[in-house]
Amino acid sequence: MDQSKPSFFITTPIYYVNADPHLGTAYSTIIADVQARYRRSAGYNVKFLTGMDEHGEKVAEAAAKHNMTPQEWTDSQAPHFKELWSKLEISNDDFIRTTEPRQHHAVQYLWERMKESGYLYKGSYDGWYCVPDETYFTDTQVQKGDEEYGSVGQHLCPDCHRPLERVQEESYFFKLSAFQDKLLKLYDEHPDFVEPAFRMNEVRSFVEGGLNDLSVSRTSFDWGIQVPFDEGHVTYVWFDALLNYMTAVGYGVDTDEARAELAYRWPAQFHIVGKDIIRFHCVIWPAMLMAIGEALPEHVFAHGFLPRPARPRRCPRAAATPSLRRTLSTCWASRAIATTS
Repeated sequence: MDQSKPSFFITTPIYYVNADPHLGTAYSTIIADVQARYRRSAGYNVKFLTGMDEHGEKVAEAAAKHNMTPQEWTDSQAPHFKELWSKLEISNDDFIRTTEPRQHHAVQYLWERMKESGYLYKGSYDGWYCVPDETYFTDTQVQKGDEEYGSVGQHLCPDCHRPLERVQEESYFFKLSAFQDKLLKLYDEHPDFVEPAFRMNEVRSFVEGGLNDLSVSRTSFDWGIQVPFDEGHVTYVWFDALLNYMTAVGYGVDTDEARAELAYRWPAQFHIVGKDIIRFHCVIWPAMLMAIGEALPEHVFAHGFLPRPARPRRCPRAAATPSLRRTLSTCWASRAIATTS
């Protein structure tokens, strides 16, 4: 690896594989691709990471609906993402899957580090859970959301407005509440940690409202990375997924080469994310890194959503929201006909 040039490490979210890639996944990836290409032209040694988030209850449910095991399902989805990025000429140089051995090793190493840190304890979770968003919510958050959206008593997700599950299970907890002041200090000292500025305001407001400890293991299903010191628990999907950014640059690997890569590449310069996952990346992720004494990413850029058109321009027969692969195929077929006619 040529370390004579300054490193520029940029990431997309790793994408859920419960369904095909869509316009939103392409949006994040294209934003990162533009920045990666610019930085290469400016003389940086760029690492551009994307990938797939393959664990969790949502993925297990999608697999069951298709009469597959979770591993069979995720293996069937990987070519869809890789094919799409190839068609879009995305210039990523790494594609990580959370079912890969490197991620399994890194997550188990994280558990040991967290155990040593003193910010981990065993307890029981009793509360609401959104399977589509893989997110926990308190009774207060759910009640406030139901009141705001006129759905009192329906127990809908405050973010996506789909029905929540009531979950009661033994769990390991990460002491997220211990990091409220540390996070607020981070936002004060590095106001560009979250961009654009109005997203920083949203994050700050959320943290100022108080933080609850986070359940970071599950016992009600088994599709996930096992907790190394407690075989009855698997890792909460976000505790697993967020670590991918460091896994890809050698975290937890005990070789001189891996340590050199981690020192060169980490911290990342930019995480590109959608606004719907800003709290995971701007609250939970930096708190995790603080707990284990690792450097924080320099910037998290949270973009908004693309408006949904009635029908895509120049693709009159393509569905409006759908599988992006099918939409692009229709567009390209129409373009080819127009070009040759």
